[in-house]
Amino acid sequence: MEEPTVADMSITDEHIVVATKTKVSDICQELSKNPEHAILVKKGRDILGVVTARDIFAKMAEGLNATKVKVDKIMRTNILAVQGNTPLSKGLDIMSSNTPDAIIVIDGNGDFMGYFSVRDYREATRRLEAHLLMAARLSRSRRAITEKKIEEENSGGDLLDLLLGSNDDEETETEVPSMISLD
Repeated sequence: MEEPTVADMSITDEHIVVATKTKVSDICQELSKNPEHAILVKKGRDILGVVTARDIFAKMAEGLNATKVKVDKIMRTNILAVQGNTPLSKGLDIMSSNTPDAIIVIDGNGDFMGYFSVRDYREATRRLEAHLLMAARLSRSRRAITEKKIEEENSGGDLLDLLLGSNDDEETETEVPSMISLD
């Protein structure tokens, strides 16, 4: 049972990718519908920064004119790039040991695959925990079957009896007397 990877998460939602010279006012319409989305700022094939609704509100409170300012002037630039094929356990360790402004997922060529949101992080921890529990159960089951198989081989039984249950129990069942009706 293989561990899920970073790319197995829902990384294609919760974000919008815009060019560096996009005006803040142009993204406000989209953010009004989806205020939790991240605005990823891209130049060429590279993600250079991130802007959120919170960032825009903070800058507007400082006097920002959203109709004139471009996103590259207010973006945060601490971007963590994680390979999509990274196992979740390793990816979550990398993410939790850093404090990036945004986490993006890239393929083997360094091309953008998606955005790893806070919601994805929470879901990934739950998914990894479920995976680890299932892997532990499978390991215990394998070990128990192997031990029982060795025991059965030494006593002359076979594995099919182990998995399906032996017929010995059926032969030793006692017959239950039927009830007599006194009508």
